[in-house]
Amino acid sequence: KLLPIVNNKEWIERLSPLDEITDIQLRIKNEDDQDEILKIVEECQKVCEKNNVRLWINDYWRAAVKAKCFGVHVGQEDLAKCIDDGGLEIIRENKMALGISTHSYAELAAAIGVKPSYISLGPVFGTDSKNVAFHPQTLDTVRRWRELIRPDIPLVAIGGINDAPTVSRVKDAGADCVAVISAITKSDDIDSAVKSLDMAMD
Repeated sequence: KLLPIVNNKEWIERLSPLDEITDIQLRIKNEDDQDEILKIVEECQKVCEKNNVRLWINDYWRAAVKAKCFGVHVGQEDLAKCIDDGGLEIIRENKMALGISTHSYAELAAAIGVKPSYISLGPVFGTDSKNVAFHPQTLDTVRRWRELIRPDIPLVAIGGINDAPTVSRVKDAGADCVAVISAITKSDDIDSAVKSLDMAMD
């Protein structure tokens, strides 16, 4: 399936009514005020609830818990902080899903140990969407990750996946889900972009 990653409520309002969208991840940027973060998350959750879309919150797990979102996605640094702050227990007590980023074998081992709802790998290809301190992983790593991760844990591929043919290649390498940013947000025709990307995952 397709996992759009967006950074504001406007994008969630635009994408959540589309039939192809079942999940959206919100990655809030340039905001440190926890009250404002909670407000944004709560507003986005209301939009997603109305459209029967599952909302994943990047990093801000406390706000996600309070807003009763479907899931939380954390990188490795935030995973360590989350564990230290008792966040994993709180997330599980609230029956929320948890996705974890990986970029190396060590990070994969750490992620598998937490028994997450999904594991993401990236960047598969070069990307401009985020400052990433890792070289592109390539499709070979997608194949290897799929072999190493239990079959019941979905593998999400992210990074530089900008069109339908690329989505197909990543899916064929073993990804269960493809996270996309600019493939949608920079498209001239959002609806048809979502349709073609979604069809590529079928």
